[in-house]
Amino acid sequence: MKKRNKALVLLLAAALVAALLAGCGGSAGPTNMSAAAGESWAPETPSASPEEIGWDDSAEYDYGSAVTNGTDASAVLQPDPSRKIIYTATLTLESTEYEQARSALLSAAAAAGGYVERSSQYGSAEAGDRWVELTLRIPSDHYNDFLTAAENAASLLRKDESTQDITAEYVDVAARLKTLRTQEQRLQELAEQAETLEDLLAIEQRLSDVQYQIESYTAQQRVYDDQIDYSTVTVTLNEVRVYTPTKRGFGSRIVSAFQNSWSDFGEDVQDFVVGLVYALPALLLLGVIVVVVLIVVRKGRKKAAARKAERAERAQQAKAASPDAAGPGEDGPDGDGQPPKYSYHK
Repeated sequence: MKKRNKALVLLLAAALVAALLAGCGGSAGPTNMSAAAGESWAPETPSASPEEIGWDDSAEYDYGSAVTNGTDASAVLQPDPSRKIIYTATLTLESTEYEQARSALLSAAAAAGGYVERSSQYGSAEAGDRWVELTLRIPSDHYNDFLTAAENAASLLRKDESTQDITAEYVDVAARLKTLRTQEQRLQELAEQAETLEDLLAIEQRLSDVQYQIESYTAQQRVYDDQIDYSTVTVTLNEVRVYTPTKRGFGSRIVSAFQNSWSDFGEDVQDFVVGLVYALPALLLLGVIVVVVLIVVRKGRKKAAARKAERAERAQQAKAASPDAAGPGEDGPDGDGQPPKYSYHK
């Protein structure tokens, strides 16, 4: 009887701990949370107050003034270090010295302590139309320094920046982890005190569920830490022959049109020369065939002319040998080829 009462007390204690977890964690906790990077879970309400993380409500955080006033966002956004901010930027650059600009970007990323997460390059050096897209992970402490270095590496066409405040989500995950670890410790103590196999199995089942949730929330916290500690900067670098003008006045448009026209003309000449060189073997073969045909035709004409001259010469020789043997009806003394005239003599 005493053992049954003790087992009942243990089960009641386990039920009380489960109720405590349900009250603190709420029904919004993930039960099948994936630890894959990039997934996120947004809880309904944070389980910790802002004071627990050092959030000063008296401080003013004006995140929109940088855009509305037309000033540099990276110079204006200076949030409280205790807040959890994810920084993201997109840069579009162009340069006439493609290799030099690309090397400068990679050197700036390495100097900032970052790394290349993804790289895609297209085009060819011969055509002069190369471009590369780099996805860089830069430590948030050197985020602004890297942007400045990247802008100096080439001509900046466009710059987009954004921030995401995940303080509430981060605090909620931290509070849930704290509660779950407390429950894990309590369940381990109860497991050591269990006297029956049935009680031990029930406690271990509950402990396994708690540990699974701890692993899930820990993975989510690591994803948050990675996004917070390392900003994501996407840089697109284009190789150009002529820089895009920053001002589009009438004069600059004329200059740009002339430069583009001259550049296109140069490309057309180059394309013509390249095409000519490409077709040169066929042209040489065609030239040889034409020369052979002309030689054969010329020889044929010479032979025909020689035969014609020979026939004419033979005709002249035959004509020169016939005047003395001329008979009636042929060339007579009159020499006009008419028959002789007859006359009567007495």
